[in-house]
Formats: sequence, structure tokens, C-alpha cells
Amino acid sequence: MSKYKFLLLTVVAVFWLAATPVSAQTIVYIPMDDRPVNLDYVVDTVKAVGVNIVAPPAVLLGSRNEPGDPDGLWRWLFEHTPVADRMVVSADSLLYGNLVGSRTHNIAMNVIEDRLTNFAKLKALNPAMNIYIFSTIMRTPKSGEGGEEPSYYEVYGPSIFRITTLRDQAETRGLKSDEKSELRGLLDKVPQAILTDWYARREKNFSANRRLIDYAKNDTFAYLLMGRDDCSPYSQSHMESRHLAAETVELPMSKYASFPGADEIGMLMVTRAINNATARTPIVRVMFAPGAGRDTVPSYEDVAVGQTINAHIFAAGGIPLNAKLADLTLAVNTPEDGITHEADSTFNRGQFRAAPVALAADAALEAASGNRLAVADIAFANGADNVFMSELRKRGLLFKLESYSGWNTASNTIGYAIGQGMLAGEMAPVDKNRLLAVRLLDDWAYQANVRGAVGTEVLFPLGGNWSYLDKLTPQIMVETERRLRAFAAANFPEYPLNNFKLAFPWNRMFEVKIDLYDSPKS
Repeated sequence: MSKYKFLLLTVVAVFWLAATPVSAQTIVYIPMDDRPVNLDYVVDTVKAVGVNIVAPPAVLLGSRNEPGDPDGLWRWLFEHTPVADRMVVSADSLLYGNLVGSRTHNIAMNVIEDRLTNFAKLKALNPAMNIYIFSTIMRTPKSGEGGEEPSYYEVYGPSIFRITTLRDQAETRGLKSDEKSELRGLLDKVPQAILTDWYARREKNFSANRRLIDYAKNDTFAYLLMGRDDCSPYSQSHMESRHLAAETVELPMSKYASFPGADEIGMLMVTRAINNATARTPIVRVMFAPGAGRDTVPSYEDVAVGQTINAHIFAAGGIPLNAKLADLTLAVNTPEDGITHEADSTFNRGQFRAAPVALAADAALEAASGNRLAVADIAFANGADNVFMSELRKRGLLFKLESYSGWNTASNTIGYAIGQGMLAGEMAPVDKNRLLAVRLLDDWAYQANVRGAVGTEVLFPLGGNWSYLDKLTPQIMVETERRLRAFAAANFPEYPLNNFKLAFPWNRMFEVKIDLYDSPKS
């Protein structure tokens, strides 16, 4: 075949793919657990685009205290391959049951290896299928409570974290004499049986991730994304990510990525699958608040946010490019000094700060120029920036955005803002605004304001526990709903949000599930 004929056929194929209606696609999706950010909100986003999405029953995914069913999920996946055009699936769920299961399991390595073999079987049965896999490098938290780590981590977690910090530093820069002494003391402090258990589980997960990388190398997967869950610049997670990076140097960025984050990567992967299915490569221009900007290293992460944002854009199937004709502008609200405090801290009580005001003014100019605008609000961890949001409200921008996100970690926020922002152009305005309303209620109203107030003024005076609401759930739910409605009425009254259902899916204050029935106007 001549090179000209090949070029012509390639062009025809590209146009044919681009003409394929997105609604003709069906994605089979397995999230990393049953939390709304991983399951419900991802499904809602895909449906708003008009794409069919099929997810397993939540009972197979387990929850915080209930293990998922990996073998049941594999059976479900094999049964649903006939309806799939593309698969977006969590390796953590298929190997360990769910994300928490990956941190707490006692599964024999031969069982994990058998489950890993299923990926090759899946591809052999469906050789033309594009399979998008996401996994996590097990986190190394500074402390542990609430049932998401082995029970001993509540007592020994800080010491284990510090041990891994020093061991990581020993590999990268060496230890000073006082640090060596500190490490010996910590190793004497933590019982050997506990360290053996903790490291043995990590070794299994590390080996499984190496196998997943091998599958990416031999094209079993169309794409592999490995999130670094709650990582720190020096930790066991950071050490493992360095070692895994050495095994992926020959993998192109079109096949593999690894960066900080976890709960946003399901959203990123369905976005990539949809972009690939329709031969779209969105160009994203990024703008930051004045100050540290792209050099900010957020809490719970180990690299500068500018690098993380570019990696998220590529993973979603886009290109970061400072171009006037970009498909999407991402406005990133970073702290002026580069330090991301918690959203419920005194720093977020509405005191004037110049950086978020300046970014809001720039965002208004973008919107006035007709540019599609997404917002990643990462000035604070675990909630929105009240000053910035008030400025967006004053300028009438809240529902002129393509997407908004300001929850949990910086990467969680960035992934949602990019994913929903890229897909919003395919949504009806009423559906796009419904997704925005959920984020405004969750990230701004609940996480940055109502959550802390209800905890301090209602939950704790009743003797309640932040991590286990139990019998106080009905009372806390009523009070939370009342305050959310009041917040919405005060801050976006033109979009009445009276009819929504609230739930605490993991029996704790940390996250809520919001089902919105009274959608904002288009």
C-alpha cells in the first residue's frame, strides 16, 4: 500500500470515528468503592453526556467496614462484556474488593495472582476491546482512624509513617546520625509483628502493580492509570512510586500515567474513554491565582500542582496548552503563599485575600469573552475557599461555569474539574447545572461550612463521634439538610434547591451523598 493511500485511509478512519455518536457507546464501569464520588457522581456525569454506562450492584463493592466481593465482581464483569464498547475498571476492586480492602486485606498472594490472570483472559475473550484500568499505590497516612487502615494503625500509625519517611530519605539522600538514631528507636517502639503485617500487605500490592504495568506493556490494557493515594514527599508510597517509575520508562504517556490522587481517577478514566471513542483531544489552558501558583505543593501530595494538573489533563485525553483557542480554560485557585490549610480552619473565615479576588476577576473576563471555564478550587484542602466563592457569586459566575470542584485533596478536585469540564460541552444546560449544584452544595456549603458547624454545635454536644454517627444519624441529617438549604438560599437563591436527599454513605461526617431532585434552571 502506498503511503498516500495509507494516509487517506487514516484520515477517513479519523473522520468516521469523530462522526460516531457518543450515545452509541456503552461503558462498563467498576469503581474503586461505593462512595458517591467514585460511583454515583461518575455515573451521573456520563449519563448527562448521553453515554450508556453500566455499573455493578453496590453490594459487590462493599463499603468502609464491609469488604467487597472481588470474585463476584469478576463474574459480573465477564457477564457484561457483551454489552461493552469500552471498559473502565478499578484493579483495587477486582483484586481486593475495594480501596479500603487494598489496605486491610489478608488475601494470599496466589489468590491475587489468579485474579490478575483474569485480565489476560478478559482481553483474550475481547481482543478488540479498549480496557482502561486504574489502580492505586497504597497510601501511607500520617495517622489512621475510622476503620480505613488496620486497627493497629490508630496507635502506631504516626510511628510507621515516620519509619517510612526516614527509610525513603535514606535511599534518596542518606540519613544524618540523629536520624539514624531516631529510626532505630522507632523500630524498637513498633512491634515487629505489626511491621511485618503492614509491609507484607504492601509487598503484595506492589507486586500486583508490577503485573499491571506488564499488562500495559503488552497491550492488554488500552491505558493504565496508577494513582498515588494520599502521598507525601517522603514516605513508603513515594518510595514505591519511584521504584515503579523505573519499570515504566519505556511506556509512552498515551499508555500509562502515575500521579497523586485516587478518588478522582474513575472520573478521569471515563472522560478519557469518551474522548477516545469520539476522537476528541480537548485543549486545556490553565490559569492560576497570583502567588505560588503552579509551584504549590498541596497537602497530601508529593509534587508541585502544575505538574499534577498537566498529568491529569493528559490522562483525561486532553492536551495542556496556553492557547487562545483552547477548548476549556481551567482556573486554579491556589494559595498565595503555597500553603494549603484545611477548609475548616480559621484561615477560611472570609477574611479578605487579594489572590482569590484577582483570580475571580480573571475568571469573569474569561467568561465574558465566551470561553468555556472550569474551576479547580484548591486553596484549601477538604473544602472550598469562601472568599473565592463569594467573589464568583458576586460576579454571577457560579452557573456560567462548565464545572466546579473544591473537595478533599487537590488532585481529587483537579480531576473532577477537568473531567466534568471536558464533558460539559456535550450536556444539556440543565444537566450541566445539576452537576454544578451538587458540587456547590457538597464542596462549598457542606465541606467548607456546614460540616464543621454541625459537628461543633450539634454532634459533639450530643456526645457523638465524627467517624461513627450511628444512632445520631437521623438528627444530624435533619440539621445538615436545614443548614444546606439555608446556605443555598443565601448564596445562589436564583437556583432553588429545595428538593434534595441527603445521606451519610459511610456513617461518618467526612462525606455526604446528595441526590438532587429540583434541578437548577438552564
